Amino acid sequence: MTKKANVKAAGRHALRASALLAVALGAVLSGLVVALAYRLNLSWEVPVAKVMQVSERTRDVLADTQGTVRISCFMDRRHAMFRPVSRLLRGLRHASRSVAGAEIAIEYVDPRWDLTRAAQLAALGVPENALLFERQRRRIIVTLDEMLTQRSPLRAQEDGRVHTDAGGLGVFRGEMVCSAAISRLSLPYERSVIYWLLGHGEVRFDDYDELRGFSDIAREIKRDGFEIKPLSLPGLSQIPEDCHLLVIAGARHALAAEEVNVLDAFLQRGGRMLYLAVPRVATGVEGLLEKWGIRLTPFVAASLRTLSGQETVVSSFADHVITRNLKNASVVFGYATCLEAVSDPAVSVGADRPKVTLLAQTDAEGWGELTPELFPRTFDARNELRGPVAVAAVSERGGNVAKDVAFKPTRLCVIGETDFVMNGTLASRANANRDLLMNAVAWLAGIDTGTAPSLGGDATLVTGFSRDEWVLFMVVSALAVPAGVFLLFCLVSLRVRR
Repeated sequence: MTKKANVKAAGRHALRASALLAVALGAVLSGLVVALAYRLNLSWEVPVAKVMQVSERTRDVLADTQGTVRISCFMDRRHAMFRPVSRLLRGLRHASRSVAGAEIAIEYVDPRWDLTRAAQLAALGVPENALLFERQRRRIIVTLDEMLTQRSPLRAQEDGRVHTDAGGLGVFRGEMVCSAAISRLSLPYERSVIYWLLGHGEVRFDDYDELRGFSDIAREIKRDGFEIKPLSLPGLSQIPEDCHLLVIAGARHALAAEEVNVLDAFLQRGGRMLYLAVPRVATGVEGLLEKWGIRLTPFVAASLRTLSGQETVVSSFADHVITRNLKNASVVFGYATCLEAVSDPAVSVGADRPKVTLLAQTDAEGWGELTPELFPRTFDARNELRGPVAVAAVSERGGNVAKDVAFKPTRLCVIGETDFVMNGTLASRANANRDLLMNAVAWLAGIDTGTAPSLGGDATLVTGFSRDEWVLFMVVSALAVPAGVFLLFCLVSLRVRR
């Protein structure tokens, strides 16, 4: 009887030892598998609920684009940004299958292995770590640098060049840049040129001052595929033919009558103009703006909706391409001119009259302040403008023409302030100021889609593992899972013993 009990005890010990050995071997095997996957940079993507959806702006772009768009991803698969880029591309393809528009075809080219195709892309001028967009023999190259934004870069100017600290916190804006590239492929011209007027005290697009500069918004405009050129009007008989958008930002001195006539002729032949006003500064352009249905008033927008008592928070937007996706968002103005729609524009002729839309307005409790330098601001019903008051407006003539024909409808956008997109205001990213201006630029250039508010980067498309997450997964797989199995074994053994 004792011998039989000893045999049973030995069997139990052998069973436990074999179980422990199995658990240990499982842990070692799990660790080896995950370590091998980590070393080879392997990954898989797990779609979760609605995470594969891109933004509404991107879906609108895909719906508005016809035909096949081929995207060649020319990247080393070991690159740290390969996963977010590949997730973005798969998200674009997934979205294209749910809308009646563009068909996205993706090609991955690793310069280490696909030598023949890599040589072909290099011959086309495509650098490594870039995307090539192709549609109907047209090509647009988007580099990885264009898809990354330094949130808090350290800048220094040396020899006229600006150097960015690569160690800053990066923000991936691949979806915004790629959707803009697809939009440009559908336009009848290859590149949009923006002329920035200078010579009348305007703000400069190459001013890198951290507070008062405009380099950040200029970088955003360039990242969307636009080329910015300075323009001086004296001596010109007309705006250059390659001008797709003329920007007048913060002019503080009056334009000569001849210069205003040049602007008038530009708009008459289908030009596009963005005017950022400076309150209570006469530039000589006011009459031209009224001619197209928008009047600048002497009042400055004020409201009880404010951050510190000096700013005006605007969250009431019209149903327009520029502002359609800004619902539940807010634009912060510090010192904005109040705008009015002219009931009878001078250029109105029958059905060809300009269509004026007041884009952004204060709430009903807002008003037009006549003495904005006095605080606290209070409404004077006898002398001031009763709200709601508008701070942004657009005028369009001939807007029913298809965008792929030669004729261009005239488009004009007026915003009552310039400083709302200076570097200091955009640094917090806690407002939709950038989105309002970028949407206006896109609409003026003929891209009739708007971007939703972005407070730090693109929406996640797919959930996946980064290299750090691989380490965590390895630890969990090699320790936690076997420990769970061992705990279950102990519980079963205890029950059997009882």
